[in-house]
Amino acid sequence: MSYVRSLLGDYEPRGKLVQGVGKFIAFGLDDPFHVTTVTGLAVYGVGKMMERRTNYGLRMAKMDVHATVHELNKLVNDIRSLRL
Repeated sequence: MSYVRSLLGDYEPRGKLVQGVGKFIAFGLDDPFHVTTVTGLAVYGVGKMMERRTNYGLRMAKMDVHATVHELNKLVNDIRSLRL
């Protein structure tokens, strides 16, 4: 079962929520002593470390291909709308 799970991979990179919380703490909560800035950047760093361990499998590949096709369609439509 773990082979199938590793083949499928994750739906999204791990640690994205932790990174968002870290950014909010670092830049959203500002104090004169900069304790929240240091804490927020540390939490963001932990989220980046978690992101490196993401299993890139079929699920994320499918989402990346879908996003690329969507971007290509947008570009083709933009090119079609140009009047020369």
